Amino acid sequence: MMFIASLPMATAQVNLSQARSSYLGMKVDKCNALKLSRQFDNSQPSDALLRAYWGASLAAAPECLSNPLEKIKYFRKGKNLLDESVKQSPNHIEIRFLRFATQTKAPSFLGYDNNLQEDKNLILKNIALFASTPSNKEMSGYIASFMMDSGNLSPAEKTILKQILSK
Repeated sequence: MMFIASLPMATAQVNLSQARSSYLGMKVDKCNALKLSRQFDNSQPSDALLRAYWGASLAAAPECLSNPLEKIKYFRKGKNLLDESVKQSPNHIEIRFLRFATQTKAPSFLGYDNNLQEDKNLILKNIALFASTPSNKEMSGYIASFMMDSGNLSPAEKTILKQILSK
């Protein structure tokens, strides 16, 4: 009886609010990435944005794994999901941010940094519109803060983001 009662919760789809919360929680607990990736493993999303969160969580999960082969497997799967999500929805700022953040944090020996400029430009061009939607307020602040701390912005680009944060 207990198994049957817990089955629906184990396969419940992760929603955007949960994905964002877990992703933002990686700042406090880096292993939130592994937990989030496992939640997505139970019910794989078809939505481009949720697939991007799944990819970003998989790519960040190796910090919590000890087996080198598993680390590479997780990272590659995450990278592929992120790139597929961008192809599926190329102008989605949040998807581009997730790839930007992943590429910014990826170790250089993995060679996953070829879209930083492209993603940065799209984000800077569209973040004001994204931030104007009330449900995106917290996420837009996180995006702006992350990007300013990333070391990938010029002083002029930081000024643009500071204006977004001050609203």
